[in-house]
Amino acid sequence: MMTTIWIIALVTLLALAIVAYGSSNIHSGMFLEAKCKNDTEQLILTFDDGPDPINTPKLLDVLDKYGVKATFFMIGEKADKYPEVVKEVHRRGHTIGNHTYYHNPWHNFYIHRKYMDELKKAHEAFKRVGVEVTDFRPPLGVTNPTVASACTRMNYKVWGWSIRSFDTMDTPREEVLAKVVKRLKPRSIILLHDRMDGVEILAEEIIKAAREKGLSI
Repeated sequence: MMTTIWIIALVTLLALAIVAYGSSNIHSGMFLEAKCKNDTEQLILTFDDGPDPINTPKLLDVLDKYGVKATFFMIGEKADKYPEVVKEVHRRGHTIGNHTYYHNPWHNFYIHRKYMDELKKAHEAFKRVGVEVTDFRPPLGVTNPTVASACTRMNYKVWGWSIRSFDTMDTPREEVLAKVVKRLKPRSIILLHDRMDGVEILAEEIIKAAREKGLSI
């Protein structure tokens, strides 16, 4: 009897571990298929958690300097707070995607209706400044059946990444840069954050390193 109980307990723990891994790793595709590599040989620069009234404009100037277009996954609440920054990102020809309205760390426990409300509220925030979004990146790359269902209903193309910079950690910029540059290769999707101070410096160094390797962005 005890052996059977232990077997059931172990199987249950294993199942929970698999589900946890599938939820936290967008590359697993367990709940939601996401774009983690692009369809061309080029690199793609993506920036999460903006717009930022200070850092995003600096970043835009760097991208203009090198003729690079990027994808910005923005938080709806910040879009409502800084609509002019959103407009400027759009005006300069970059892609804007939905990154939920509040970026609440507990969003993965929302019921379907609440998650839909979150996506719709952000979607409307972008529409108010003249931007129709079709792309989505879940915060932290966490997925589950609720997220998958909401994205399907919103008809969103979902993005992951192939190079995570960990630029939000307390790590010297030089170390972050070295790790990213080491992994640069065709079809990479790079994850950065334009809420971070110095993001424009990091982006510029990545662009220069990519071009030295003969890679286009």
